[in-house]
Amino acid sequence: MTTTRALGNQIWTDLNSPTKEEVDSLILSQNINPIIVKDLLTPTPKQHIKEFNNVIYAVLHVPSFKHSSSENLEQEIDFIITESGLITARYDSIDALHQFSKQMEVDEILNRGDYSHLFFGVMKEVYEFLFNEINYMKDWMKEIEKNIFEGREKEMVLGISVVSRNLLSFKRTIDPHQEVWINLQNIGKNIFGEKFEKESRALLEEWQRLTLEIKNVSDMLDELRETNNSMLSTKQNEVMKQLAVIGSVILPLTIIGQLFGLSILSFPLKENPYAFWIILTLMIMVVLGSLAYVKLKKWM
Repeated sequence: MTTTRALGNQIWTDLNSPTKEEVDSLILSQNINPIIVKDLLTPTPKQHIKEFNNVIYAVLHVPSFKHSSSENLEQEIDFIITESGLITARYDSIDALHQFSKQMEVDEILNRGDYSHLFFGVMKEVYEFLFNEINYMKDWMKEIEKNIFEGREKEMVLGISVVSRNLLSFKRTIDPHQEVWINLQNIGKNIFGEKFEKESRALLEEWQRLTLEIKNVSDMLDELRETNNSMLSTKQNEVMKQLAVIGSVILPLTIIGQLFGLSILSFPLKENPYAFWIILTLMIMVVLGSLAYVKLKKWM
């Protein structure tokens, strides 16, 4: 599906899962290099940026998460940047592009919108979306921290692992952006001038700010994991301690029971009619004495 919007003297053409007919139409209507346009038909695994006859072709991947199922995705946006506007191609619904489309609709109605190039308007929305994803992770980690200190350390092991996986996927996806923005500065300056280079440098700074946020979240996650592991270890040690104390209380009873169970003719109390009650009383006294000693030593 192809959507076209105009703002000022710039035109944005957005292709959602483009077909061969739509691609061929671009070649004819906008005189785009066929090598670039045909590359839009299928996703590209590697992020990169190239120049073709005063046209910039860039492939970017952005992380996305389905919060309801903790599923992480990697979505692709292809950009064809020309003097007169922007062409984007994607293979899935992307929230940032949808938001930018609505913003352009408002700008068209109000006859406003100050973009040196539509590409930077799109990327502003994309990076705002990425920062929102980082903020979502921070809120998620606050919930994990709350659960840890409410005694749900065991359940939070999985939660911490899921956040860690998403954060790793996030970082792996946006790391290649650095090289793209560095190359965009050089290519953009040669084609579109110094203002384009300045805006490209601002994108690189946004990427640096985003990576700093990721590092901060990663550090927080490491602290949470260490705290959770320490509390789990403390609980396990306490359980082992209690089991050891219980074992030390039961051991004398076992010894007493085995002694009085020996088949020896001269064994004391053998003929005593109250032997059972005497032995039971002895066991109770041993248990009470052991518990008193444990209490005195504050072992439990």
